[in-house]
Amino acid sequence: MMTRQAPKYDSLRSFLKDTQERHELFDIKEQFDEALWYAYLEELSGRGPVSGGRDGAFYQERMDSLRPLRGGTPLANFLQYKGLPKFCDFDCDGTVRKDYLRQGYYSWFPREIYRTLWNWQDLCRVRGVPFQYATIRQFAGSCYDDEIVMGPDTMNSFWITFSLYLISHYGDTYRWNNFRNTVFFREGENGRQRDRADRIRELVEADENYIASEPLRKFAGLTHTVGNLSLVPAGYNGYRGTQPCMKDYFDLSLENLLHVRDGKCYLGEDAGVRRKNFVRYVNAFFLWDYVDERYETLPLCASHAAQMKAQRQTGKLEARGVLPCVEEIDGLCGAINEKIRRRGLFVVAMLRIALGIDPAGKDAGLCYVYEGARRDAWARWDVSGIYKKIMEEVFLRDTRYSGGYGEVADLIRSGTAGSRDGEFVEEVLDAAWNQIDGS
Repeated sequence: MMTRQAPKYDSLRSFLKDTQERHELFDIKEQFDEALWYAYLEELSGRGPVSGGRDGAFYQERMDSLRPLRGGTPLANFLQYKGLPKFCDFDCDGTVRKDYLRQGYYSWFPREIYRTLWNWQDLCRVRGVPFQYATIRQFAGSCYDDEIVMGPDTMNSFWITFSLYLISHYGDTYRWNNFRNTVFFREGENGRQRDRADRIRELVEADENYIASEPLRKFAGLTHTVGNLSLVPAGYNGYRGTQPCMKDYFDLSLENLLHVRDGKCYLGEDAGVRRKNFVRYVNAFFLWDYVDERYETLPLCASHAAQMKAQRQTGKLEARGVLPCVEEIDGLCGAINEKIRRRGLFVVAMLRIALGIDPAGKDAGLCYVYEGARRDAWARWDVSGIYKKIMEEVFLRDTRYSGGYGEVADLIRSGTAGSRDGEFVEEVLDAAWNQIDGS
C-alpha cells in the first residue's frame, strides 16, 4: 500500500521550532493531508449513486488521481495542487465554501495563522474536540474590526500570470479559458478541462524547465507561503478573482478597495471612513510594500500603472491593461517575489512574538501581561501579552508609516523597550530585519 502524504507539521509551534526550516519559504502544499482525503474518497466510493451521476467508479478514479503535493519542482507541485478534484476542498489559504464545516478536511494550518496574528474568530468552539477537527465559519470578525467580517485569500495569484505565459508561448491551445476565473485546472470535471490538464502535464513531464522565466518559476514556489496570505473583507476573494478590471492581481485589488469605483464598499461607504479603514488595513496586515508614502497603491508593472492612472482620472473601472505585456512578466514576477519574501519574514517574526518562540526554536517564557483598552475583548486570544500591546499600539492605528518595515520595527522596539519582554522582541526583530533588508 502506497504511503500517502501527511502534513509536515501538526501545529504552528512545531513549525516555528523547526530550526532547519526556512519558514518564510515553506510551501503550505506540504500540509496537504492526502491520507485523510483518500480515506474520505474511499468512504464515498462505497455509497450508491448520488446527484450528478457520481458513483463508486467516479470516486475510485479520483482516488487513483490523488498525488502528493511535495517532491517535485515548485511548478510541478503547483500543477498537482490545481489538479485536485474540484470537491477536494484543500486550499492553501484556508478558503472553504460553506459555513460550519469540519476543519479536519481542510487547511487548518493557514487558518491558525490568521487566528494567531489577527484574532480571527472563525473557530466554533466545541468542548472536547481538537481544533483541527472542530467546525468553522467561512467568514468571521477579527481584531482589525469585528464589524468587517473577513475571509482568507491568496494575495498574489500565480495562475493568471502562468496562463498568460502559456498563451504567449504555446498559442491557442490554452486560449479557451479566456481568463474568466482561476478554477481551470480541475482534472476530470469535463472533457475540455481534462484535455487542458493533460496538455499542461505533458509539457511538464517532457521538460520541467520549459518555463524560460526564472522569476515565474520562483513565483510558483512562493505563491503558497506565509508572506502571500491575508484576510480580506468577506466575499472579496471571489469577487476580485472574476472581475475583468482586477483579474486577481493584488495591487489592482487594493486600489479597488481604497477607491471603490464599482459601487461595492467593502471598507465603508463614506470616502473619509474608507480611507481611514484602508490605512489601518494596510498596517494591520503588514502591507507596506504595496503602498507609497501617501498610502496610494503601488503598481506591480507599467501596464497596471497606466490602468490605475486612467481610473484615477475618469473614476471608472478599466479592463484594459490588466494583463501585463509579455515583456513585463519577468519584472512583475520579480516584484511580487520580493514583496512576498519580505512580508513572509515579517509574518514569521510576528508569529514568534505572538507565540513566544525565539529564532533558536526555544520557548522565550514571556511574562508581560496586557492591560490595554481591549483587554476584555481579547481575553480569549491565545497569544502573548506583548503581541497584543504591539497590535493595539502600532498595527491598529490609522497612522501612515512611510518608512515601511523599518519604521514599524523601530516603533515596536521603542514601544516594548521598557517591558520585561523587550529583549526578546529585539532579538526577533534583529533576526528578521537582517534578512528583510538584505538581498
